[in-house]
Amino acid sequence: MSVAYAHTLGDALAQPLPHGLELLLAWTVDPTFLVPLAVAILYFRGLRAIRREGRGGFARWRPVLLLLGVVLAGVALLSPVDLLADYSFTWHMIQHMLIAQVSVPLILLAAPFLPVIRGLPERFRRVAFIPFARHPEVQRFFRAFTSPIMAFVCYVVALWAWHLPGLYDAALENDFVHYFEHFCFVVTSVQMHWHVVNPYPFRSRMHYLVRAAFLFVITVQNSALGALITFSDDVLYAYARLESFWGLSMMDDQLMGGLLMWVGGGMMHLFVIMAVLIVYAGEEERKEPHHPDFAPPGKSLRTA
Repeated sequence: MSVAYAHTLGDALAQPLPHGLELLLAWTVDPTFLVPLAVAILYFRGLRAIRREGRGGFARWRPVLLLLGVVLAGVALLSPVDLLADYSFTWHMIQHMLIAQVSVPLILLAAPFLPVIRGLPERFRRVAFIPFARHPEVQRFFRAFTSPIMAFVCYVVALWAWHLPGLYDAALENDFVHYFEHFCFVVTSVQMHWHVVNPYPFRSRMHYLVRAAFLFVITVQNSALGALITFSDDVLYAYARLESFWGLSMMDDQLMGGLLMWVGGGMMHLFVIMAVLIVYAGEEERKEPHHPDFAPPGKSLRTA
């Protein structure tokens, strides 16, 4: 396996895209992956300790979701997907969607907070982490960081800012800017999905119907940006310096990427909205008192 420690659009201009086995073995190193990797290590360490102490509360499907989320983050950040993103706007869009719309929510659904904290070395947890987490300023920052307004603003600003040609091209041409871009998408995706998923032991501050509306507004932002890219008359980004990608002109490649963001991303968000509404309907049904369909024997329906 060949590991490319750095590759940029400049490398793509200097050498053709690998094919076949060479492409499949072209893996890279992205420090952003250290975040989900560290979460996974601490999660399973802490989960083992929790179960050893006889405490439950973690269904078996949660660790599976965490593993799936970490694996998909690895696919997005380390696999040939990252190399293809240097040559293709469409593959760059696939990479970002895997990170922000798939990997992060899967990891949050695994309820990682308690196992990760429990997985920290005991001395560090007691001497450093717990006093730090209980500090009033830290708690104030945490409340602000997880507020719905902050989540919306950060997510939308990151989405639009990183698709401005200047910043987008900077990420294509500089590895460290690219790493920071990925980090921004991870952080803002956590903020946004915090209010969609109830990341046990925390709960979203929003009612389920408000969550659905929140997601709908996010979807409008995502779709509007995708539509602008789709209907652009020019190649917006530095991919214009490349001749073609897999037989497609760079204009057609941008068109496909814009449609993927517009339609594909919108459908993924709408699926999540439907899931939120289904959970809401289930909770409302459980709140309803039981009314028998038929009166007990010997009683009329009026007196039952």
